Amino acid sequence: MPNIVVIEDSTILSMLANKTLADSIPCLMNKKNVFTSSTGGCGACARKRQAKQREEMTKIKTCIAALSPEKKKELKKHFGAEQLRVVYVNNSGQTVQMTF
Repeated sequence: MPNIVVIEDSTILSMLANKTLADSIPCLMNKKNVFTSSTGGCGACARKRQAKQREEMTKIKTCIAALSPEKKKELKKHFGAEQLRVVYVNNSGQTVQMTF
């Protein structure tokens, strides 16, 4: 069992791919379509899409940090970890590192 698992962007994308987990964690519900990449469009469109994806990723991380103790316990069990760490930028622009 790993001591600590850091929830990064790639971790969140894998969580979204797991339908059972995505449906049980409120932060992940109906978010998969935001991260499906479309190949068409101009450079400006791609930059807008990437900005929206970064914004959604920050919202998901903030939401995970604010989950109830029961949901946090469920996430720990899913990853088989003793602790989880979420790093995100809050509304004030400060980097927050939360370990639970």
